[in-house]
Amino acid sequence: MFLLLSSSYFTFISDNNSFKRIYIIAAMIIYIVNHFIQFSTEKISVRLLSFSIDFILSAGFGFLFIKEESLIYLIFFGVIATSIFLVMQHKKILVLFSVIFFIIWILISYEKYIFTQTFSIGDNILNFMFVVFCAIVGSLIRNLINARETISTQFTQLNDSHEELRKAHQQLSEYSKQVEDLTVIQERNRIAREIHDTVGHNMTALLVQIQLAKELLKIDVPKGEEVLDVCEKLTRNSLEEIRLSVRTLRDEKSEQLSFVPSLRSMLSNFSTASGLETNLNIVGDPKLISSSLQPTIKRVIQESLTNAKRHGLATFYKVTIQISQNNVSMEIFDNGQGTKNVVPSFGLINMKERIQEHGGEIHFEGKVGEGFYINISIPLKQLQWSSTEVKR
Repeated sequence: MFLLLSSSYFTFISDNNSFKRIYIIAAMIIYIVNHFIQFSTEKISVRLLSFSIDFILSAGFGFLFIKEESLIYLIFFGVIATSIFLVMQHKKILVLFSVIFFIIWILISYEKYIFTQTFSIGDNILNFMFVVFCAIVGSLIRNLINARETISTQFTQLNDSHEELRKAHQQLSEYSKQVEDLTVIQERNRIAREIHDTVGHNMTALLVQIQLAKELLKIDVPKGEEVLDVCEKLTRNSLEEIRLSVRTLRDEKSEQLSFVPSLRSMLSNFSTASGLETNLNIVGDPKLISSSLQPTIKRVIQESLTNAKRHGLATFYKVTIQISQNNVSMEIFDNGQGTKNVVPSFGLINMKERIQEHGGEIHFEGKVGEGFYINISIPLKQLQWSSTEVKR
């Protein structure tokens, strides 16, 4: 554009005016070199110098060809205005160039009037508005480019955040799987110890009784048969112990259900297998119970069921769960034999440890001939954060 505008000034040169011809050629060369330098760097100082050179050369065309009827120099300033407002963002620099252009435009218009005694208000205003329009276009293009860069940056940040979120979710899934595996291992170890303590004890007693029966059958058949009856009872008790423990390990159907259906299924299956009448009451929204707390509640109920049948010889079992925004409370009752002084056994200790892991409390109370009571209270922890904490 600069070369095309500069070459148009050759039509205004007379044959004997070589100075103007040399100025046009020199200006064209300087324009070429200047713009190669301008587009090869992003330094503000270099670009500012480049725009200043364009500004001076364009003003030179206006003053040098002041006698000719031409306002082409204003097109130069229009192109310069587009470039300046496109590249520069400093308001002081833009205001400075605007003021200098206005002063030069006034001076050239005044000098032209002095030499030619003519002044076209319409042409000057039209060309001046062209410069203003070019400046606005340059500013709009710059804003559009900045908006695209902002969108591109935000899109990149969004992708990065999404990738970090994906990795965090993957790590959380792996951690959850590890916790689940550790919970299963811990539960299996507990059941293994329980089988060893209960079934192993019964088997030892059974072995002693069988040996005694063999001797008694030789000398006293009725007493030997009585001992065999004891052996049968021990065998049935041991078989029941094994069934209860295996049912805990093989609770696949309940694991696939949600929390409440899982509890109902567990109580129903236990009732069918043992003949113990069970009752479940839930007050509040079960969704408030976190997924990490649900297995604990389930195992506590499972443990209390086993104790009610095994040790208390209960025929009725009832559990009531009350859920609020900040707390989960449980009341467990069975109509078993009860006890005057509660001495925590392996099962009760295991329940207490589970509840304490979640910051809860558990209390046992037994009444002879009236049954056994368990009261549990577990706080629901709430995690809070704010945007100010994240920024820090």
